Amino acid sequence: MATPDQIPTDLTIDLGDDLSPNEFISAIRNFLGYVTEITEAQKGDGAEITWTVRVHEGSALVGVEPDPSAPKSRLAMIYKKAKHGPIALANGNIEDAGLSEKAMDHLKNLSNLVGKHQNGKGVNLWVEKKPINISSGIAKVIREDWRSDYYDFGTVEGRLEAILDAAGGLKIRVRDFLYPRAINCIVPESLINKVLDNFRRRVEIEGRIHYRRNGTPMSIEVEVIQELPEDDELPTADDVRGIMAGN
Repeated sequence: MATPDQIPTDLTIDLGDDLSPNEFISAIRNFLGYVTEITEAQKGDGAEITWTVRVHEGSALVGVEPDPSAPKSRLAMIYKKAKHGPIALANGNIEDAGLSEKAMDHLKNLSNLVGKHQNGKGVNLWVEKKPINISSGIAKVIREDWRSDYYDFGTVEGRLEAILDAAGGLKIRVRDFLYPRAINCIVPESLINKVLDNFRRRVEIEGRIHYRRNGTPMSIEVEVIQELPEDDELPTADDVRGIMAGN
């Protein structure tokens, strides 16, 4: 593995010495694609950040360097995301990784390369001169998350969320207290207004639920959205006792 003094930039990939020319090119493309995705995710209303490629001579170290005018606050968020994503995925926590599907696909491809070369030096992502290992297990975590084994009709309860993904598309999810991860909602156009009316409210959603093999729901094809009362709108114990006393 390289040493910190050899790393050319604050965002560098170390590809070891076991890759064929085609694999090396593929790895660089996926590294640059990952950088692009996490940069876009932190764009907000700010100006575009451009990167310049820097290569450490005589090594498999390829880094990217931001333009001098790039805001330090945004760079700090990009570096934080670049580091946190692979660590969260290696621990099996896709939701906490907070990455777009494209960003995860780039990491999955890098992880697959590692799986093919177990006897090599592996692949390391260096963020601010500190190494983050791209393990072969990342690809397995992502594949398992994307794989739906069966589906059934049913309902889920939770709080309705809506977020913008890296490409600017709207992602709708429901967070059920029974499950650690939010469940993606596939919503027909006819129910979009219903979703917006119930944004951040507790709802019951009925539809076709897609499950992972371990029984965890991944997504639901929404057919019905029913608003549920908030906790402070439910009857209290005193209210219930009053009703019972009246009867």
